Amino acid sequence: MLDSSAGKRPYADHAVGYSFSSDVWREGIGFRIAIAKIRQHRPALQRLMIVGVIIGGLAGVLYGVVKVPTFSATSELLISNTTLQMSGPDAVVTQILVENALIQSAIEMLKSSRVLERVIDKVGLEETEDMLPKSSLEQLIGQIGWHHFRGRLLSDIAAAGGGLSDEKRRQKVLTRLRADIVVSRVGASLIVSVRARARSPDDAQRLTDELAASFVQEQNDTSAVVSTSASLRERIKVLGPTARIISEAASPTSSDGPPFVAIATLAPIFGGLLAACVGVALALFDRRLRSTEQLVALTSAECFGLLPHIKGSQKGQLELMSRLRRSALQRAGSAVLETSGRLPHFVGITSYCHGEGKTAVANGWARSLARDGSRVLLVDAGQGGTSSASGRTRAQMVGLHEVLRGQVAPNEAVQSEICPNLDYLPTGEVLGSLDALWGNLACAINVDGDCAYEWVVLDLPPLAMAADVRSAGQIIDHLLIVVEWGQATETELDQALGALGSARDRILGTILNKVPWRLLRFETRRMRTLQRVSAHPKV
Repeated sequence: MLDSSAGKRPYADHAVGYSFSSDVWREGIGFRIAIAKIRQHRPALQRLMIVGVIIGGLAGVLYGVVKVPTFSATSELLISNTTLQMSGPDAVVTQILVENALIQSAIEMLKSSRVLERVIDKVGLEETEDMLPKSSLEQLIGQIGWHHFRGRLLSDIAAAGGGLSDEKRRQKVLTRLRADIVVSRVGASLIVSVRARARSPDDAQRLTDELAASFVQEQNDTSAVVSTSASLRERIKVLGPTARIISEAASPTSSDGPPFVAIATLAPIFGGLLAACVGVALALFDRRLRSTEQLVALTSAECFGLLPHIKGSQKGQLELMSRLRRSALQRAGSAVLETSGRLPHFVGITSYCHGEGKTAVANGWARSLARDGSRVLLVDAGQGGTSSASGRTRAQMVGLHEVLRGQVAPNEAVQSEICPNLDYLPTGEVLGSLDALWGNLACAINVDGDCAYEWVVLDLPPLAMAADVRSAGQIIDHLLIVVEWGQATETELDQALGALGSARDRILGTILNKVPWRLLRFETRRMRTLQRVSAHPKV
């Protein structure tokens, strides 16, 4: 029986020069793998960024059109606290420390209903309502002439019993006014800043000044009720917490928020960046196998090449496909010769699932070896389907299963010379497991201790049937895995490789198949450069 241990290779034999580990890959934090993922998703990222720029630009223009311009004015008040201290027969008015609680009380008092009602009383309910900013819908209604028939409509609604009472309307205006003012402390100072928003610069200035003046008046009135004596009130009005306006509001020269030009310029940029971030996140979380770095990290073996996905029958594409396949298979053949010097070389070819191109790669490699002058036996070790050599089904011809069970002689099952130097052994009729019979293949192809073949290429079942591939590990020296671009996830492939057991040590390398043409630009340029150099060698 063939000694299968002689063909075993170190697990990380072809991973020299790579710093990937399976744990790092599972966590998705390998820098080179992340870059490879982004590179593979580059066309999708470009399309997503274009969409983001368009949507961002449209959103910026729409915002600039429907945005209601508002203006803000600011006034400042100084909060102080004085007391009367006796110094002998004289009384001295001195300032004492203003606590944070006093500042906070002033801020809350500025937003209180008492102060805001004073503002409404001074300005007027109707005028205050007109000053306050309106929504985009209200602004549109106003532009089409709402102010001409608003009074009539309100009177009609009130006559019908469905209108707002004066008190409810006043409360509504007061709520809107409170929402359009901002009161804050200036740093750690005793100064309180008051800012009010309105529809026009003059309205903003007037509202802010009235708010500051109403607060000062409210505070003075509060202190005045300490005594009913007019003379005494005049003497003590400067005592206790007081507020005075130190900076009156000025009419603003520009509206709130960024200008329309800035919005129209920055919105597309922001949309493109946001789309790029989303695309990068999707690429990094994409678990499907799309790059050679992923395959190297998972298998700890070399990726021999990328084969494009053929759509149509363009002559240039078929020629390039042939060159790329020949280059990948030559690298795989060199790897076999580097690690094993005895004959024959038993090489198994598999994939994660059906339809990933393993049979085409097996046929192509066998024919390539045969064209180079080596005697090759191509073994169809899969299950079900049709033969790659003829139109007859596998059940209609004798083949591998019959040879391994000793039911037929090898020369009765092997189809000789399907092309020069290439013989073909079909599957035959599948009747059961071959776990204990694989060693018979080596005996069957050896005649008087001498093998008629230099290479035995086995088209194995997919890794989804890992038990069948694992049993074939009794005889194969090397295992080549064909992976379709974007088909399986790294979790699925890792689980399938884990089920191989000791056969995983025989992984020779991988081939990434059915790669989109747009991702093969670099490889295409490299092949064309080699072709020009070979056509015009230097003297």
